[in-house]
Amino acid sequence: MKRGTTIKLSDEATLQLERKMITRHHLLRLDRQKCVGCDLCMAVCPKEAITLQPGVLEAGKLFQRPSVDIDPQKCNFCGECVVVCPVNALSLLVDGQARIPVWEYEVFPTLIKEIRWDGAKLPAELADRVVEVCPTDVITVDVKRNGQKVTAVEGVQVDTSNCIYCKQCEVVSPETFQVTHPFEGIIRLERSLCPLGCQACADICPTHALFMSSGNLVLDDRFCLYCGACTQVCPVPEALLVRRHRVRHTPIKSGAWIAAVEKLISLEMASQELELKSQAKRRDALKFMPGVPRAK
Repeated sequence: MKRGTTIKLSDEATLQLERKMITRHHLLRLDRQKCVGCDLCMAVCPKEAITLQPGVLEAGKLFQRPSVDIDPQKCNFCGECVVVCPVNALSLLVDGQARIPVWEYEVFPTLIKEIRWDGAKLPAELADRVVEVCPTDVITVDVKRNGQKVTAVEGVQVDTSNCIYCKQCEVVSPETFQVTHPFEGIIRLERSLCPLGCQACADICPTHALFMSSGNLVLDDRFCLYCGACTQVCPVPEALLVRRHRVRHTPIKSGAWIAAVEKLISLEMASQELELKSQAKRRDALKFMPGVPRAK
């Protein structure tokens, strides 16, 4: 096989693209167990290399999850898909190191997502609960017990590399956890349009923002990542609306990011963000024009 040809390997657990060259070795991995088929990666891919195969429903339940596919002939290993993945399903290694080329070339921002915690502020009676609600099992709490009862919290650890910033822990103990995720938006559920017994959206939701309770579908938008995975599996498109209004990110000025923003958030809000950036550029330019007084 010709050097530099991208090799694709795929099975039920993993999709992998590997390209070996004299000067570079690229390895892009998709963890199918984590992937929820939200289509954010497909939206931002500058080469349109990513496609989404629809999920399969049986009797209102998700029988087969949506599946991402990546064209090895189109992928250029830029890393944009890795940056926007809300569930850490994608990873990229360059020469064996975790690297994102679009960051290195300063054409794509870092999305602002953060979890901060103070284990000393976690009440003993909430120790087990914060562990139970975490959808990705990234929270560990060291405790002392008297039988089944927690009597003291000795420490709290969070695996931030796998956290999806869903705010479940923050809602249980806001004094202990503060969580920021990159997207702001709206999610609306029209239950009257849901097919009887359908729970496909609850089956795919990575944060349990959608869940079944006493046979009824429930939405708690405090936990929504606005990833849109639910809309990909909903058999009635009008029953669910997910719209992103804003994305928190580090400052960036590039055509690649402008193109991505136009696909990630609503057209109206994208126009507003781009207009704000244009205004900032004009202000910066005026600062250095001769004869223009500088603000003090």
